[in-house]
Amino acid sequence: MTRREFMDEMGSLLSELPDKERLDILADYTEHFLMGIQEGKNEHEIAEALGSPKLLARELLAGYRINQAQSNASVGNMTRAIVATVSLGFFNLIFVLGPFLALIGVLISCYCVAVTLLAAPLGMVVQYGIPTVSQERLFLLFGSLASVGLGGMLIIGLLRLTRWMYRQFLRYLQFNVQMIRGK
Repeated sequence: MTRREFMDEMGSLLSELPDKERLDILADYTEHFLMGIQEGKNEHEIAEALGSPKLLARELLAGYRINQAQSNASVGNMTRAIVATVSLGFFNLIFVLGPFLALIGVLISCYCVAVTLLAAPLGMVVQYGIPTVSQERLFLLFGSLASVGLGGMLIIGLLRLTRWMYRQFLRYLQFNVQMIRGK
C-alpha cells in the first residue's frame, strides 16, 4: 500500500470526525511516512508497520467517542462510545456490551421501584379517599408518607449512582481501548 492509498483510506474512514481532528491525525500519519522515508524505508514497509487503516481508524474513533462522552455527558454520547468500542472486536461484544446492558437493566429496575414508591400513595388516596381520623386510616397515611420519603431518597441516590456509573464505565471503555492497543 502506498502512502497515498493509506492516507486516502484513513481520510475516508475518519470522515465522522470534525475536520480539524481528522486533518491533525492525517498530518501525524504523513509525518510517520516522511520519517520512515528518511530512515530509508519504502512506503509499503511503512504502511505495513503502521498497520491496517481500518483498525487504526476504529481505535481513533473509539478514543474520540470516549473523549466526547467525557466532555459532554449524555446517553447518545455514551451509546456512540460503546458502539465504537464494540466495533473493535468480538472480545468487546462480550466484555463491553454485556456488562453495560446488565448495569442498565439493574438501574432501570431500581428506578421503577423508586417511581412505584412515589406513586403508591396516590393509588391509596384514589382507592380509599382522603383519610379521615381512624387508626387504620392514620396507619395508611403514615405508610404513604414513608413511601414517598423512601422513593424520593431512592431517586436522589439513583441519580448520583447513575452519574458515578457513567464516569466509571467511561474509564472502563478507555481501559479496554488501551488494552486492545497493547498499552
